[in-house]
Amino acid sequence: MDRRGFFKKLRKNFYAVCGAALVFPALSFVIYRKKTTRIVSFSPSEQTDHYFKQGVFLIREGETFMALSAKCTHLGCTVRFDQYKKQFICPCHQSVYDAAGKRLAGPARDDLRPLPVTLRENRDIDVVVEI
Repeated sequence: MDRRGFFKKLRKNFYAVCGAALVFPALSFVIYRKKTTRIVSFSPSEQTDHYFKQGVFLIREGETFMALSAKCTHLGCTVRFDQYKKQFICPCHQSVYDAAGKRLAGPARDDLRPLPVTLRENRDIDVVVEI
């Protein structure tokens, strides 16, 4: 490579780095989304085997509780629980999850997202959901 070709290549790389340095802050500003949370509370009367409230499934297994997001991991549709099959089914694209939220079939690739559960003194259960 001669001197002229070297400086031509150096100039192209310099422009690429400067362009990325200018575009990255603007692009990150546009796609930034502040994470907010909300709390969904379940009273003792709502603490059944599979109870749905405000986008959260509360699942009771003996004396322990688990919460799952009701958003399908494929495109975000709200899944429903089939009592007979003991499965979560997405009505949009037929993704299927077992009773614990593990993916069984369909276009979704991930399990349903587990959510943190907190038991309060008055026996209510709080679940923190990211919006």
